[in-house]
Amino acid sequence: KESRLSVSKMQDPSSSSAEKHIGSANGDGDLDSEDGSSLEEMGFSWGDYLEETGTRAAPHSSFRHVEISIQSNFQPGMKLEVANKNNPDTYWVATIITTCGQLLLLRYCGYGEDRRADFWCDVVIADLHPVGWCTQNNKVLMPPDAIKEKYTDWTEFLIRDLTGSRTAPANLLEGVCIPITHLL
Repeated sequence: KESRLSVSKMQDPSSSSAEKHIGSANGDGDLDSEDGSSLEEMGFSWGDYLEETGTRAAPHSSFRHVEISIQSNFQPGMKLEVANKNNPDTYWVATIITTCGQLLLLRYCGYGEDRRADFWCDVVIADLHPVGWCTQNNKVLMPPDAIKEKYTDWTEFLIRDLTGSRTAPANLLEGVCIPITHLL
């Protein structure tokens, strides 16, 4: 299902009354005018602006990532299978270190407390799966090259590492991965 951003009438932004007053974001998401006051304080209304310019607001479905960030329920410590960055035809188990909206900070299993290889992953477009997905789908589960030599038996290591851990539930990952072309 494709989401498309549509605007019913395009207008030269230099003629927009709002642009004359908009300066920059002040860090908390509110837009400030050049003199530092917020648009709300100046009496600006998005509804009035859209009506005045003959445009429509983008539908909420265009901002699925916001919904995901609010309702994702991903928790630090959960495990999941993720595409191996250096060998995209293979996967490896990673632990969620922290979450930030739709972003997950992940660490491949086998790195222990070493943070140097941690990486951010966008739940909307990343190739993420619950633990066990590779086995069910005949995909190759292989550790990253940087830690291959660390353990002689990766199967035994994974069994020990996964024992007692929480996997990211399948319902958090189902339908999350959408092709980037659908976002454009």
